[in-house]
Amino acid sequence: MRWIVALLALAAVPARAQTPGPGDLVINEVMYDPPAPQASSNEWVEVLNVSGGPLQLGGLALADAASTSDPIGPTTLAAGGSLVLVRDAAAFAAAYPGVEALEVDGFPALNNSGDRPALVLEGAEIDAVPYLPSWGGADASLERIDPLGPSTAASNFGTSTAPGGATPGAQNSLFSQDTDPPALDGAEALDAQSVLVSFSEPVEALSAEDEGNYSIAGIGAPAAAMLADDPSQVLLALGAPLQGPATFTLTVSGVADRGGNVLVEAQTSFFFGQGAEPGFRDVVVNEFLYDEPTADNPGEFVELFNRTDQTFDLRDFTYNDGTGDDAPITGDAVFLGPGEYAVLVEDGALFSAVFPGVPFVEPPSWSALNNTGDAVVIKYLGAVVDSLSYTPAWGGEDASLERVDPAGPSARSNFATTTSPPGTPGAQNSVFEPDVTGPTLVAATASPDGLTVLVDLDEPLDPSTVEAQAFTVSGGPGVTAAAYDDADLTVTLALSSRLAAGASTVTARGLADLQGNVTASTSTTVVFTPDTVPPTITRALAEGATAVRVEFSEPVTDATASDPATYGLDGGIGPPLVASTEPDADGGVEAAVLGLAAPLADGQTYTVTASGLTDLAGNVQPSTQASFFVGQGAVPDARDLVVNEFLYDEPTAGNPGEFVELFNRSDRTFDLSAFTLNDGTGDAAPITDAPVFVGPGEYAVIVEDGALFAAVFPGVPFVEQAGWSALNNGGDAIVLAYQGAAVDSLTYDPEWGGEDASLERKDPDGPSTVAANFATTTSPPGTPGAQNSV
Repeated sequence: MRWIVALLALAAVPARAQTPGPGDLVINEVMYDPPAPQASSNEWVEVLNVSGGPLQLGGLALADAASTSDPIGPTTLAAGGSLVLVRDAAAFAAAYPGVEALEVDGFPALNNSGDRPALVLEGAEIDAVPYLPSWGGADASLERIDPLGPSTAASNFGTSTAPGGATPGAQNSLFSQDTDPPALDGAEALDAQSVLVSFSEPVEALSAEDEGNYSIAGIGAPAAAMLADDPSQVLLALGAPLQGPATFTLTVSGVADRGGNVLVEAQTSFFFGQGAEPGFRDVVVNEFLYDEPTADNPGEFVELFNRTDQTFDLRDFTYNDGTGDDAPITGDAVFLGPGEYAVLVEDGALFSAVFPGVPFVEPPSWSALNNTGDAVVIKYLGAVVDSLSYTPAWGGEDASLERVDPAGPSARSNFATTTSPPGTPGAQNSVFEPDVTGPTLVAATASPDGLTVLVDLDEPLDPSTVEAQAFTVSGGPGVTAAAYDDADLTVTLALSSRLAAGASTVTARGLADLQGNVTASTSTTVVFTPDTVPPTITRALAEGATAVRVEFSEPVTDATASDPATYGLDGGIGPPLVASTEPDADGGVEAAVLGLAAPLADGQTYTVTASGLTDLAGNVQPSTQASFFVGQGAVPDARDLVVNEFLYDEPTAGNPGEFVELFNRSDRTFDLSAFTLNDGTGDAAPITDAPVFVGPGEYAVIVEDGALFAAVFPGVPFVEQAGWSALNNGGDAIVLAYQGAAVDSLTYDPEWGGEDASLERKDPDGPSTVAANFATTTSPPGTPGAQNSV
């Protein structure tokens, strides 16, 4: 270590200088990001004597999280005097000529991403500033605002506004004396006769250690009051022991901060004794942040809320995301009283920088909450107290998710994105809206056969109120059973007879929610349109030499779909040996795989016929058939497949979505999985990933939206293209290609026709590029899968 200059502030010092204790010496200014053109090595820290008397600094060292400097030599600092400790004396002198400084060997590197410079004397920490970039100090020094204010609060620091970007050896540009008295932050019973009192800032020793400034209801004044190692805390020694479990009220008056600002009077409560045992959802997850914002990021947090009139000890609770071992929330005594919040945080420094003054608990280990969805699980001694499983669909992008009703369910319906981003930890939620109304019916859907009704609810129900006699349906059918699904918030009603065609009213009486709110009567409408159309085979596909997959236009009964006698194949194959099906939850079957008695011949087209297929509404199809090809599709020549019909201008009513119909003009069979279809721009998407064959003289309908198309053209086979290229109403191209080579293409414009209906090709052998070979269908919205109307 070497001395650079004689420090004027150290001249003429009294002989009775004291060794500094915590709070006597503070870090007043930090240069961690030297501005250009200063050297990057020009990092320094200014310390200030705020003790009121001279301090002996011999042995003082500067530390951060990674290293500690060598101690400085015998140095005395007068009351109110400052000392600038520097890494590089030459760089400092070049930047601030004439300003006194002391170069320190082993000066720790101060990180621009955040660090914690600390003053250490003989192993004892005198002061530390855990700064973050959000505190200030980019390309300038980080200045303390009030020398007597807290060292850990971002609100007491800021970027220097001095012309040179710093004020080493002089009063800070942001200097502002505190005129507010200390706030009473809280109190904690350490044992039956010791209470630790916390203030918002360091307090003055004389007033803080006056036991007459404290009074505990039922106990009175303490026997003694002593300033703790942390100068913002006072330890009270009680003359009479606390009797618990109970909540006590502490009154504090006459305590001053180091600036002489006096707290007139304040009160706080604290708990002593064993925490109560919580029941399910006595403590709930009230708010949580899983998607941290880029700016003002407080880190992930989970806020708990005590819904009861009891007090709980958080040492007995665990938090995690439902995976791994349960991790304790805290090892310290942290009590959660009636109606109180506890904020669990991932990173205390990040959190306090965004929410200064909000109390928090930093668990020793944190289960990260995934942006793609995760769980939040709170347990008491291994038993679940509250839990939820969220997804991004709940909300919470760059802001917290808040519980709407503390008494409501831990489900998506009871959470919403905060309206006060990034959140409201430690306070009432911005979306707070307790449920005081009973449940209602919001919609109802009839089954295809009209014998059951699925009723949707607006909130979870008390299952005990879900009974068949609670529901009625207008028009006559009685309700024979009511099955409640709490996951989907639905009730399935079984009816004694089929619903009447048209609209009926479903009414429920006496339903209650989980909060006990009862609805006298609530109704909704169900519309039943009887299905009179029997099912058909929409597609057949060979799945090997002895297996054929058959797909239906709608769900059919398993009894008819799984019966081998329902089917027959031509070409000498005959009925299958077996028909394998997979019924859905309603007992319907959408496809069957037929196991054949004889192998299919390669390169041949077969027809499968089904007789007696029955849909879920009871409609019977006497006979339906579909053809399929076995083997590899042929390689097409130009215009073997042509664009035969297309809909680009979708009608408002009866909208089937956009579609393109292809027609096979050749005597060969082609596999559509080898073809692409698009509007001539971007990457061409395959028509289908699975083999779909179109034989001689057959049509293939490629659609944008299968559900829309099937609703308008039930029973018409189609292929839904995953990478559909939208067809512009103002004109566009349609390009059909095989392995990158164009097979057919056209470029249309509105003058061709096609307003609210399809454009049809007049002559399949005619040109694709001539408007005269196309005309608007005379059977709107079109004739997909059949001969054109024109």
